[in-house]
Amino acid sequence: MKIEYLEIKNYKQFSDLTLNLTYPKGHEKEGKPLDKICIIGQSGTGKTNLLEIIVSLLMNPFIPENTSIFAKCKMQNNKTMKIELQSPLGGVININKEQHEKLYYIDVLKQENNTVWEHLNRKIENYDNERLQYVNKLSNKLLNIESYEKKNFQKDIKEWESKNNNILEQIADKINEVLIQLNLQLTKIDKNQRSYTSLTFKDLSNSEIIKYQNISTGTKNLLSTFIPLKSYNPKDSIILIDEPENSFYPDIQRELTDLYMGVGENNQLIMATHSPLIASSFEPWEVVELKFDRNNQIYREKYYEGDNHIDNYTLDPRMLTWTSILVDIFDLKEDSFSFREKKLMEYGMLKSEIKAMEKGTKREEKIKKFKKLSALLGLQN
Repeated sequence: MKIEYLEIKNYKQFSDLTLNLTYPKGHEKEGKPLDKICIIGQSGTGKTNLLEIIVSLLMNPFIPENTSIFAKCKMQNNKTMKIELQSPLGGVININKEQHEKLYYIDVLKQENNTVWEHLNRKIENYDNERLQYVNKLSNKLLNIESYEKKNFQKDIKEWESKNNNILEQIADKINEVLIQLNLQLTKIDKNQRSYTSLTFKDLSNSEIIKYQNISTGTKNLLSTFIPLKSYNPKDSIILIDEPENSFYPDIQRELTDLYMGVGENNQLIMATHSPLIASSFEPWEVVELKFDRNNQIYREKYYEGDNHIDNYTLDPRMLTWTSILVDIFDLKEDSFSFREKKLMEYGMLKSEIKAMEKGTKREEKIKKFKKLSALLGLQN
């Protein structure tokens, strides 16, 4: 299930907002729902509210009077589902979706860890029970059938384990791909663990074991969002994550989109973020930038001119420098860089002065100052 169109009228701060969430003309997936969406915008434009509206719309919503919310979704079998709600008497049309088609809403700062671990524990117990039943069956076979030997028993067990996923190993292997960048490794998750606080990690620099309470807030956030998603293994579902960048260093922020896109199968990922780094990992048609117009009404900023075609896009966050992203997409005033601009002018003047000077003590002092300024500006000497 993926949302391809959303229209909101007279709800919270949205008086009239229409979002086309499909790939533009000229794209190989033209007209299909976006696989991933990044919602950005000024404070007060309703990034989090937009996620909550989607949750309300597809669950059991209560929509105030004089409000209209319309969503168009694409199902796994390519059938179109329409949901339209008007007035408090409105209700969700019966979706008739498969059990694996669900909605996953994660607020990084409000994780219900106990609920997550209850679900994870059930999956662990199911795996253990099924394995035990199979081992008992093979044990009886080993005892009662003369031609069935120990080597056959071991081969069958190994084959069963290769076909049946061990959720603990899956989670540890996948999350360690990211944790290694933090110089950490998640130790084996024990099936008797009942909470995040009992997890342990190895410091790869000295092999010391670190307890959960001693790891960084960012690492805790990663565990509390990734582990539940991996344990649910969503398929044909919508995953909504609010502020995934919280407490993460920039190099990890760049990995988050790919990390969550790799969870499950054929899902639609929708992130609301303040992070330029996360926004820069999205194609321009995947970015929903919310802004206030002159009448303080919220609208979506267009990154293209004329027809919605990939060739008409004039802004692509993947190709911008960090300064340009902050100015062109996150609307940071150019005045914010006036100090750097002054220093760049000083850099240019020093460079000209040094070229014109004869060798000597004064020139060496200028060169020393030039090198220091060059390093501060992140420029080559």
